[in-house]
Amino acid sequence: MKRFTLVTFAVLMTFVFVFASISSAQDISKIKYPKLNPLEIPNVKKIELDNGLRLYLSQDKSLPIFRASVRINIGSYLEPADKIGLADITSSVLRTGGTKKWSGDEIDEMLEAVGASVETSMGLATGTARINVLSEYTFLGLEVLAEVLRYPVFEQDKIDLEIIQQRSAIARRNDEALQLAIREFRKVIYGPKSVYARQSEYATINAITRDDLVAFHKKYFSPDNIQIGIWGDFDEKKIVKKIKKLFGNWARGTVEIPKLPKVDYKFVRQVNYVEKNDVTQTNILLGHIGGLVTDEDYADRIVMNNILGGGFGNRMFNTIRSKEGLAYGTSATYTANISYPGFFYGYVGTKSETTAKAIKEVIKVIRSMQTDPPTAEEMDRAKNAYLNSFVFNFDTKGEVVTRMMSYDYHGLPEDFLQQTKEKVEQVTSEDVVAAAKKNLRPDALQVVVVGKGEDFDMPLEELALGPVQTINITIPSGEEKTELSITPENLEKGKYVLTEAAKAHGGLANFKKVSSLHTKGTLTIITPQGDIAIPFDELKAFPDKTRQEISLMGRTMLIIRNGISGWHTGPTGELVPFTEEEILEENIDAMRNTIQMFQQIDSPKIQFVFDGSGEVDSSPVDFVVMLDKSGNSICRLAFDSKTHKLAAKSFWGTTMMGEGNIEETYAEFTQVEGILIPFKTFRNLDGKKCDYTEISEFNINASVSADQFEKPTE
Repeated sequence: MKRFTLVTFAVLMTFVFVFASISSAQDISKIKYPKLNPLEIPNVKKIELDNGLRLYLSQDKSLPIFRASVRINIGSYLEPADKIGLADITSSVLRTGGTKKWSGDEIDEMLEAVGASVETSMGLATGTARINVLSEYTFLGLEVLAEVLRYPVFEQDKIDLEIIQQRSAIARRNDEALQLAIREFRKVIYGPKSVYARQSEYATINAITRDDLVAFHKKYFSPDNIQIGIWGDFDEKKIVKKIKKLFGNWARGTVEIPKLPKVDYKFVRQVNYVEKNDVTQTNILLGHIGGLVTDEDYADRIVMNNILGGGFGNRMFNTIRSKEGLAYGTSATYTANISYPGFFYGYVGTKSETTAKAIKEVIKVIRSMQTDPPTAEEMDRAKNAYLNSFVFNFDTKGEVVTRMMSYDYHGLPEDFLQQTKEKVEQVTSEDVVAAAKKNLRPDALQVVVVGKGEDFDMPLEELALGPVQTINITIPSGEEKTELSITPENLEKGKYVLTEAAKAHGGLANFKKVSSLHTKGTLTIITPQGDIAIPFDELKAFPDKTRQEISLMGRTMLIIRNGISGWHTGPTGELVPFTEEEILEENIDAMRNTIQMFQQIDSPKIQFVFDGSGEVDSSPVDFVVMLDKSGNSICRLAFDSKTHKLAAKSFWGTTMMGEGNIEETYAEFTQVEGILIPFKTFRNLDGKKCDYTEISEFNINASVSADQFEKPTE
């Protein structure tokens, strides 16, 4: 008998399936479906404690799991403009930063031991805490929750770690073009300084202290501002008793929580361009302010939205992608919130060469909603998209409980969702057209375009969609700047101080003899989890050639600079070329090198300005600021007033822990070839210990060959 392979069997089964499908094909419109089972909405019991804390309870004995969700009715809108990021940092360190009873690490260990989690977060208008634990550890989860909400101590090392993560997020915020487009679109709609669109910067993060976290918590966290939803396997009487014990003696707040600010929006036509030259696709958002879920025509907008841009078969998809072939993905959404207006936007991602065409087509599709009434097929598809997914609003008890908490807080009826469903069922084609005419403004769109303008099929000005504004997305450095008095006297004294320092470190003649360096040592990164030692081997040929080999986690990484070119090891091990910005930063960093700095005393491209006297580590110093030919600060130097040795160097830069104001201090000065070199360098990032470098070998005028600075062959 012939032996069948697995592949042959799969092919045969496919053939049988297709044959069976053809032979049994029938008109699906004639299929009769059984009536759906009635929707059973879980029962939720509400209890309010004397101090105003509200409980929402829904039992479910099907699994031995206990869950809770806390709604904290505050948000980032309450943080001051000069400390944006405070609410987010507070919510994170609320959980990680320990309590009066347990440290953050002890809480981690306790929860990990029983497979539980307690997490906290903060959004624009609402804070959240969550418990997920086996029911046998219910009381442990509640005790941790109570400690976190009521008695946080905000351990400084956890604050430092969170600030590092915040800085890292700021540094990466321009990487993803779509996220960049959404961020800038929100600014255009709500205003860049609006609480609904503003963003943290290095300066606002750097301004945040532990005292700010303590004050924010004390001011805004109170039981009358908190709702706790509980569902799962629990005994109601025992839970209520435990909640009262943990939270019952928590005093009501004394501060009236400010309401969310109103949105003052003016309909205007404008194009907003963000230049991003490292992409081949343009991301486009165009729209205007949206509405509220409490608007009378909210249900009409749901259907309108589904016809315009929701799901497959919508007008945006059919026209922009299927008919015109301008994009793989396109959509349109009219968003609505409970407490402040959402926004309307049409989105398309298209290749650079079809940018203008895509914008024109999207506007045509939006306008069609006002001029071309929906067909019966469009109405059915749009309604069913909402109605057929309605049941998923109740697929978990957690969704029901958290939604009830939100409705209760905002004063909406418990059956608001059911009322919306019934209204959607009654929406007509005429209602959709009326909603489109009332809520869509194709004549007053804000257009945000993120892409490479030189590749566009038409200048944006020729679209005639209003004035074109170029948006600057440069990330402000947060560098601490002080006024500098550049006078002939200060220039003369600055050069004098530097000349004396050169003498103290070995003499200007010795520095000018240096053409190359070979350094080996260890860079130790200081983190809250412990120190990380990173061995390095660096070869430098003045003025602009370097080669570094760094050992990290068993891997060797290369960083090579050869004049105006350079390469470094990428995330997957490949060599990635330096960008123009990275080359520029390398140039500035090279100028800060102490040996190169002394070599440039007489350079007309550099100025050294005396900046007064002060102290570093309780020792008197003279400050000198190093400026480039454009007057930009390269670094601020501190020289011992008596010995003239270099005591400190400060500048804005990047470390393994992120960007910030860096201060270097030096120790273990050792003479090498007549030059005094510090063999140990300590660095602080925004006043906190960051890393230190220890040199084990240091060779001046080491032998180098040109090929050491070339890109290695694969």
